Amino acid sequence: MHVTLIDPPRYTFPLNHASNVAIPPLGIAYIASSIESNGNRVHVIDSVGSALTNYSKFGPVYLRGLEFNDIINKIDSDTDIISLGNMFSCQWPVTKRLIRLIKDTYPEKPIILGGEHPTGMPELSFKQSPVDILVLGEGEETIIDLINYFSDNSIGLANIPGIAYRTNGNCKINNRRNRILNIDEIPLPAWQHFNIDGYIDLKQTHGAALGRYMPMLATRGCPYRCTFCSSPQMWTQRWIMRDYKKIVDEMEIYMNDYGATDFHFEDLTAIVRKDKIIEFANEILDRGLKVTYQLPSGTRSEAIDLETAKIIKASGCSEFAFAPESGDARVRKAIEKKVDLDKMFKAAKYSIDSGISVSCNFIFGFPEDNWESILNNYKAIFKCASMGFTGVNINAYSPQPNTSSFKQLVEDGHLKDFDDNYFMSLFTFQSFFVKKTSYNDLFSANLLTFLITIGFFLFYISYFLFNPLRIIKTFRSIFRDKKSANKSATYLKSMLIESYRIIKFRRATMSFFSKSPKNPGGTL
Repeated sequence: MHVTLIDPPRYTFPLNHASNVAIPPLGIAYIASSIESNGNRVHVIDSVGSALTNYSKFGPVYLRGLEFNDIINKIDSDTDIISLGNMFSCQWPVTKRLIRLIKDTYPEKPIILGGEHPTGMPELSFKQSPVDILVLGEGEETIIDLINYFSDNSIGLANIPGIAYRTNGNCKINNRRNRILNIDEIPLPAWQHFNIDGYIDLKQTHGAALGRYMPMLATRGCPYRCTFCSSPQMWTQRWIMRDYKKIVDEMEIYMNDYGATDFHFEDLTAIVRKDKIIEFANEILDRGLKVTYQLPSGTRSEAIDLETAKIIKASGCSEFAFAPESGDARVRKAIEKKVDLDKMFKAAKYSIDSGISVSCNFIFGFPEDNWESILNNYKAIFKCASMGFTGVNINAYSPQPNTSSFKQLVEDGHLKDFDDNYFMSLFTFQSFFVKKTSYNDLFSANLLTFLITIGFFLFYISYFLFNPLRIIKTFRSIFRDKKSANKSATYLKSMLIESYRIIKFRRATMSFFSKSPKNPGGTL
């Protein structure tokens, strides 16, 4: 069978630091390797990697990557199956438009969609697009079952776990497939189908920029169930780590094949157990590898003591993030964020003293937030600055589909319309100085935006006042093409670079900061 895998173009907006990230898509690469390892032909259309500095207007933002017609033209006419990925729901307006165009061009070809969005909103995905089959949860095993179905129909759709499909005009959702327990059995990502050098040369990474890099996964899943997070419905609460020796083996492969010296672990919660991270670090040291690596997602403070911090620093760990989300104990309990703030700051001190760059993630505007919790957020942010954290992420609460927090808002009547404006609001929650959507009765959208802005100013003013030399170091990192683990410098540099590229490409002024006319992309 001939399968075409498509990773759609992605939003980019200079004031949204997360959108400026352009890294090779791990999910699609894993699916491609599974398809090939089972003797099938795969054609990958990586929209971003195929046109890294191409921008097209989509509502109030830009899309990075191939334009829709170019994607359609790249689909081989003899392909048997077309499959797309949509991890984050904010991207749904783009993906559904692309699906419609594909179905208009190839009405007879089955279209499969996987990722967190269809997993969380299967009925809506069918209602708003002509997609044929949805993959719910992990896709490596499910895609093989679907290929076999379309190949010889030896197994009916009703017998394939982990999918949803159309039948008699209705949405049929099968039982979920069990998690893959031995994730080391999954073939390594099929990076030969991607423009790896182009991504590396772009230097728009998730973490600190420390040379030629590759994205990796050491674990899957998260053992916690925060009320606002869509991860549990995609991965369940089962945390599974790969064999540490095989992780390091993969690093060595990328060092040999791509000249990589820096690795970005895109795990949901990479550090959970102290013994596992120490085994991994010691393996790097025992092999004498000269590498750096980052853990830009949340890190469990319970696993970080002084011994651990020193060992992982010696092995090359340069940066990771803590994610308490709130500085208020009452709010953390309400959102089921099992983080002890005192323990987190203690772990952070061990890390900073060991030379690791540390950042911290906060969310303002939870339905449970009040003025006291906002004040406690500011206290925690100030402490981050005084301790020497190199950056903070301060985002607005956004109701991700099918989370327990989302369901409560729907039940209370606060969330009714699931149109493009709603999905685009899930994108703007990470944007600097851009008006947010508020789901808290105490705080209007304008007030919430103001409170978040104050949080940023509080951190950075305090950060530089405590150590004025940081101003010089930060701007040196921005304007010099040198290695830096300073997260603040990474964000600023990323925004400047993306602004320049868009302006250069569109031969325009700074008009992309202003509102655009209403169109299918929604409005900021």
